[in-house]
Order: sequence, then C-alpha cells, then structure tokens
Amino acid sequence: MNRLPNEPAAPDAPTVETLGIAPVPDRARHMRVTSLFVIWSLASASATTPVIGLVLKGMGLEQFLWVNVLALLIGLVPSMLLAHMGRQVPIISMVMARRTFGMGGATLLSILYTIVGAGWFGLNTDVGGQILSRLFPGHGMLWYLMLGGLQIALVFFGMDVLEKFYNYTALVFLLCYAVLAYYLFGRYSFVMPRQVGTIAWGKDIDLILSFSLLSWAYIFPTVTRFCPPSTADERPLRRAAYMLAPGVGVMTSVVVMGALGLVALGMTGQWNIALLGKHLPVWGEVSAIGVILAIAHTNAMNLYPAVTTLLAVNTSGRTAHRMLQPMLVIILGAFATALAILGILGFIQGFLSALGSLLFPFTFILVVDWFHGRYYADAISSFYATPRRLPEWFVWPAPWAIAMLLAGVVLAGMEPRVPPILAQIMPWQVCSALAVTVVYYLGLRFAHPRFRPTQAA
Repeated sequence: MNRLPNEPAAPDAPTVETLGIAPVPDRARHMRVTSLFVIWSLASASATTPVIGLVLKGMGLEQFLWVNVLALLIGLVPSMLLAHMGRQVPIISMVMARRTFGMGGATLLSILYTIVGAGWFGLNTDVGGQILSRLFPGHGMLWYLMLGGLQIALVFFGMDVLEKFYNYTALVFLLCYAVLAYYLFGRYSFVMPRQVGTIAWGKDIDLILSFSLLSWAYIFPTVTRFCPPSTADERPLRRAAYMLAPGVGVMTSVVVMGALGLVALGMTGQWNIALLGKHLPVWGEVSAIGVILAIAHTNAMNLYPAVTTLLAVNTSGRTAHRMLQPMLVIILGAFATALAILGILGFIQGFLSALGSLLFPFTFILVVDWFHGRYYADAISSFYATPRRLPEWFVWPAPWAIAMLLAGVVLAGMEPRVPPILAQIMPWQVCSALAVTVVYYLGLRFAHPRFRPTQAA
C-alpha cells in the first residue's frame, strides 16, 4: 500500500496521539472486531439514549422493537460500506470526501461537522452535569469540570488509549445500569408499554436513524482505519464481521436503552433511570458512575472525530505541527465544556439539527462515489494533493456532488405530497437522500461522459 513520505511511525506504547489526518501506519492497525463493537455500542449508550423512549411515547414495546429493526435494515448497507472504507484506505472520512466534494466542499463540510461534534460534546456534558447535580446537589460546576476534564484527557491520548478505556470500562458500565434496572423492576410495578394512537412509522424511522446509526456512520472510517487492512484473500466472514460491528453496536444500545427508557416512563413517569439512583439507600454512587461512564463513552466519539475533522481543514499540503492534534483536543474540548457550563447549547440545538440533516445525503453520495470511482485503488497521496488554481478546488464531480447534497437538504425539509397511508410509512428523509443519490449516480454515468472510474494508480 502506498504511503506518504512524511508518514509517522506507530508508537510501541500508548502515548499522546500526534497522527493528525495522516494515513494510519500498518503497525498501528490492530483493532479487533470485538473492540470495534464495544467502542460503538458504548459510544451509542449515552445517558441521554433512553430519551428515545420518551420521544416515541405512545408506542408499544413490540412496535418499538420493530421500528428499530426497520431502521437498522435501512441504514445497515451504507454503515457497512463506510466501515469497510476505513479498512480499504486508512484515512478519515473528511479526507475521503475531498475526491467527491472537492477540496473546497470537503473543507467547508469539515468546518460544519466540527461544529456538530463539538456541539454534541457540550450538549452531552450539560445533560450529564445536570443529572449528577440532581443526584448529588451542592457541587454545581464541579461536575461539568470533572466530566469535561475526563473526556479531554481520554481524547488527548488518542485511539490507542480510547480503545483500552472502552474495553476496560464496558463491564463496569453494564453493572451500573444493571443495578439501576434491578432497582426499577424490584421497586415499581411492571407496566407493559402499549400502543396509543396511530404510529408514524416513516417519521419514527427517520428519527431513530438521525439519532443513532446515520448520525454516527460517516465517522466509522475514523475508527476502522485502525483495524487490519482488508485484503483480497480475507475470509468473507471476517470481512463481514468488521463491516457489521459498528452499525450493529450502535443499534444494540439504542434498542436496549431506548426500551428501558420506554418501560421506565410507563412505570415511574421518568424516562431517565439514572435519576433513580438518588433513591437507592446504599448504591447512589452507582448511578453517578454509570452516568459519568455513559457521557465519557459518547463524548469521546464526539470530540475525537471533531478534532480530526478540524485537522482536515488544513489544505496547504504542509505537514502540521506534530502537537497540533493534542492542542486542538484541549482547545476544542475546553470550548465545548464552557458552552455546557454557560448553558447556551439549548439555544443552538436547532442549528445542530439543521446541520445534521446534511448527513443522510452526504453519507449516501460519499459511498456511491467512492465505489463507483474506485478511489480505494488510488494512491493515498492523491487524497492530499494541494490545489494550485481555483478550479482545482472544485474538480469534477465536486460541483455535481455539492448540488445534489444541497438538493437533498432542501428536499428533506419539504412535506411529501403522497397519499396519507404512504406518508405514514415513508421515511421521507431517507427517501429524499436516496432520490438525490440516484440522480447523482445517473449524472456520473450519463451527464458527464468524459468522467470514467479512476483506475488503480
């Protein structure tokens, strides 16, 4: 596999990660399938994940399980392909996007997605701080500073330490929430969630995908680039396991914790079972530990990709200072923690959601262009080529990809004019993203005959 001349060597022992957006060296690509599954299942198991039970209130438990299965089936293929892309070429998705959206488009998207990642880091820290403040009043800002500092420290040391953190704390996290679940079912009378009213299947599928699988999928390559390279003679079951692990991990947590939130809502009137910890006679600290781990697990996968995405804004072609990545971890993490302390993230949730609406068409277009153009066969150095003239910032297919991305955002915000029964079951955001992706692919095939799939370098 081709390498850049300034590619850093893999460290022999855990240290501060200074890799930046350079390709991951083969020596550092040793993440196993089990670690990949654990990382993404715990990243999805936020202290706020049970809120999906509140959002889908009025849905029976059986219907809740079905809507999650349908969401998984819809989002599984793009999530599998994105996970595989990181093993094909060990670079982050926003560097991959340079070949599709051009250096100019990818740079702008990198800035937007950095804001999204940092914003969700702050939002989750704010939620965690509020929960801990209710469990143990009187400490106020201390919880925010502790959560922010812990998460910054984890990301500061990079993926090598993050992988160990997820693996070593997985059992502790499960035990904490098992204690809370035991208290829930032991203290309160069980009430089976029943369907109330008509279920808007399509909207609920869109909601779950934007809340979970398709909000994470575009950064799957950021983690899978640390997995062993995919080779032509690789066993099919091994390849499938690496492709499935991130998406199945994300949705497993959504199903389990979302169902727990739905059941707890009917039994106690409170979806957030972490707050039950304040009533535990001896094990109140269990809830606090569970919340701290849940927030840290999720926010590590918010801050780490946000930092690497911000590093992708560097288009000069010059090698960044080796300590730029850890410095940005501190700066971006401190900024997001400050937003949580100030409580201003509540005013920009709408903005974050609007930016998130870019993810569906962005994900689909990126995947289609990657495999149609066979970019995985190109020299890695081609992803780092520096534009010398203005037109080179938006070389084909960038204008077409950007146009279809914007069309997807506009179309997603429109109410579909379809029969009511169809509107009830149609996941409109997914369908609109698929529609513009089909048009994008047809444009590649027919509207620009000079374009041909890139051959192996």
